[in-house]
Amino acid sequence: MPITAQGIANLAGARRGTVDRALKNRDGVRPETKEKILKIAEKYNYKPNIIGKALVYSGKSIDVPVILNSIGNPFFDDVKKGILAAQEEYSGYGIKTHIKEFKGYDSNNLLTILDDLPVNTSQIILTPICDKRVEKRIQTLVDSGVNVVMLTSKLENIANAVYVGCDYKKSGKIAGQLTGLLSGGKADLFIVTGSSHHKGHAQRVDGMREIILKEYPGINIIGVSENLDDDDFAYSEMKTILSKNPQIDFVYITAGGVSGTLRALKEQNRKINVCTFDDIPAARDALLNKSVLATICQQPFEQGFESVKTIYDRVIKKQTPKENLYSELSIKIAQSL
Repeated sequence: MPITAQGIANLAGARRGTVDRALKNRDGVRPETKEKILKIAEKYNYKPNIIGKALVYSGKSIDVPVILNSIGNPFFDDVKKGILAAQEEYSGYGIKTHIKEFKGYDSNNLLTILDDLPVNTSQIILTPICDKRVEKRIQTLVDSGVNVVMLTSKLENIANAVYVGCDYKKSGKIAGQLTGLLSGGKADLFIVTGSSHHKGHAQRVDGMREIILKEYPGINIIGVSENLDDDDFAYSEMKTILSKNPQIDFVYITAGGVSGTLRALKEQNRKINVCTFDDIPAARDALLNKSVLATICQQPFEQGFESVKTIYDRVIKKQTPKENLYSELSIKIAQSL
């Protein structure tokens, strides 16, 4: 029978909790006790592949820069929580994430951060921006042997990198059908998106258009606007749109800028149906007060966690990850909360 953690504790003369902390490289274990526990685990083949590697990587560091265009976008709060949870889970193997954040979709900001990375960087997690210079820079990193994980946004032309995130085209199709069902197939619809520099945002809008044009001829798409995932800009942009298009009776917010858009809609003295994406505080509050009908979720915590796990699988377990790791899509309504 394989040895258990309690069996290791008995042989080491330690408590079960001490064994658990030692195997996961957590604080609170004396160095000599930790060494004894790890050697017993290796000797008796307790998860032999993993424990053996924990011994090898003990005291070493696998630094992982994480570059996110997350400032001002609450969607990334749970993404970052997932990243930090995975770092804790795999800390015994030396994995340490270093999160660097910037705001919006200015490619120059991302390129500057990439240029400032240490020369010995071998793992990167980042949210890429749709730009030829960024694409070329990332492909150069991949070709030089850097393990690149594209998180929440994918550049289709990058070869041999991993994508962790939403299937945007599919999520757009779900949004299109949801709009059709909730409107009864008749609406003057306006679509609010984030930025054309985020490939997924464009794919999401394309997915909506495809389903609506095919299945719901009674829905008139008035237009599409970008709010750069910025609440202040989203507010002013939505006010202008509504003043020019008083017939709008359905708004679908497909990316960020949710608070700003909802604030502009609230100022209207008429009924406008609204749907959103993501389980962020603004969307949750709006669901509960019935100013939003439904929101489509894409598991941001799991996306953050899986991005770090991909590094672990590749570096520690020597596994080749899948090219695309799509997160599960779900729909929430007020009764889901």
